[in-house]
Amino acid sequence: MDLPLQPKVDASLPLRVKRWPLDEVLDERCPLTPRQFWTLCAAACAIALLVRLPALASRSLWLDEAYSAWFSAVPLHDLWTRVPLYETHPPFYYTLLKGWRLLAGSSEAGLRSLSVLASLATVLFMALAPRLARLGPLAERVGLLGALFLALNAGNVQFAQDARPYALQTLTAAVAIFCSFMLLHESRAGFSRRTWTWAGLLAVSAGLTLWLHNTGIFVAFGIWTALACALARQAPQRRGQQLVLVGAAGLGAFLIWLPFLPMFLKQGEGVSQLAYWIKFTPSGLPSAWVLAAGGKAIKAPAALLGLAGIYWLWQRRRDLAWHLVLLFAVAPLTMAAYSYFIKPIFLARLFEWLAPLMMATMALGAFALRPPLRKLAIAITLAAMSWATYRYYFKIMENWREMVTMIAARAQPGDLVIAFPNEVQPSIDYYLERTHMAAEIVYLPRPFPAPGMDRRYVGNLGAPAVDLPDVQRVRAMVPHYRRIWLIERRADLYDPSESVSQEIERRFAPVEVFEDIGAQITLFVPRQQVARGTRPRHYGPVAEFKAQQARRLREESATVEPRQP
Repeated sequence: MDLPLQPKVDASLPLRVKRWPLDEVLDERCPLTPRQFWTLCAAACAIALLVRLPALASRSLWLDEAYSAWFSAVPLHDLWTRVPLYETHPPFYYTLLKGWRLLAGSSEAGLRSLSVLASLATVLFMALAPRLARLGPLAERVGLLGALFLALNAGNVQFAQDARPYALQTLTAAVAIFCSFMLLHESRAGFSRRTWTWAGLLAVSAGLTLWLHNTGIFVAFGIWTALACALARQAPQRRGQQLVLVGAAGLGAFLIWLPFLPMFLKQGEGVSQLAYWIKFTPSGLPSAWVLAAGGKAIKAPAALLGLAGIYWLWQRRRDLAWHLVLLFAVAPLTMAAYSYFIKPIFLARLFEWLAPLMMATMALGAFALRPPLRKLAIAITLAAMSWATYRYYFKIMENWREMVTMIAARAQPGDLVIAFPNEVQPSIDYYLERTHMAAEIVYLPRPFPAPGMDRRYVGNLGAPAVDLPDVQRVRAMVPHYRRIWLIERRADLYDPSESVSQEIERRFAPVEVFEDIGAQITLFVPRQQVARGTRPRHYGPVAEFKAQQARRLREESATVEPRQP
């Protein structure tokens, strides 16, 4: 069989000489023994697990993860009938998470562990797929090295620790992309059981990708566009049969996704009415490939090794090289064009599914180099990836746990908490289940979700913006309370005129402002308790404020002189 990744072996070269184990592993001329292969495979998976466990439970859920916790707790009937009317994503992931939390629980680690499992499965698939497809020694090494790269990929680690559908979508998209390569490669010989197997697996994996996220339609469009262009580069003798296989796979994926199509069209109509928060400029386009590579620290090695891999494939199989390049280009460019001309939906995290393909291309590029340079390139790449992953652990993110527990600890009877937009309710309610708050909480304009109101909607059709009736409601409420806590998230979108805070300031004065990641918290007290001209104290994230308080208490306790006996 004419496999694209089979190296040409020079029989005159001595292969059975005593060498370091690493030299033998990196020598693509000789097959890996079963013991070597499974040891390397287990090592990649073990490294992937080890780097995905830190901070899995210690980090607070951020807003979108709180959505996942909220929706996965909704009754199944409502999840498939009511929720899609205001949520902008399919209910498939929330349904999987609903079942998963029966096993793993609803803690932060329990909710995120489904993504961890999907990420580990993606690493394992990358390592196993070339061997299962019998692509030869070089392909097996490319798969193993790509799996190791993915295990240390900072972006993949981040979304493995995220209770969102991106890790699962990365898995299904990786399977679909690999099947598309195998279908393109093996269909040159005509119909066979193997080609129909690849077509069936492509249909199922692409259909699941569509079900996991509404932007999966761009993934599918990219795969089939790349397949069509690659077929045009092949000899015309078998092109008819190849078109039948590719078309059958596309039809299968569409039929799998078809039950959701009516709801998808409704959601698309709803998204068109949103005053969306995303701002897209063409300069943001490279962020898709930077995320797939693993972050800014890995940009240079990723670009060099990726180009080397594409050039190596271009010299041997131009149809597969075209397929590879178009897979990288079509979906990001199409979504960028849609965001620029129609509706801005472009976010870097929507392209995490490109990470396995990027890692495989980089691994191929490493093996395209001469052995001494190959070792150096792999070492530099692994070092840069490890540094990027290490930095990710210290990334400051939304901390609703600290925000809610701080207010709960300091709130007094007679206090009122006003929060807007109402989409912060899933985050607040999640942590209020684990603590007690003496204050009353009011969400503006009303509790989440609030669809069908005569308001401007921003993030989804359940979170309307603040309007004049809400200001009047605040005016009527605040005189009856001792202190006011105001929680604002993106007030520039939901209350650009600051009408709520201005209404509160008619009777109360701000004394403390916490500018946290994702929200701002302001404490107001009656004006007669504050001296004229006093400015509010400003703090950074609540976690830093609590750390400062604890440090100050330790310093004060250390300076207290012990009593004389």
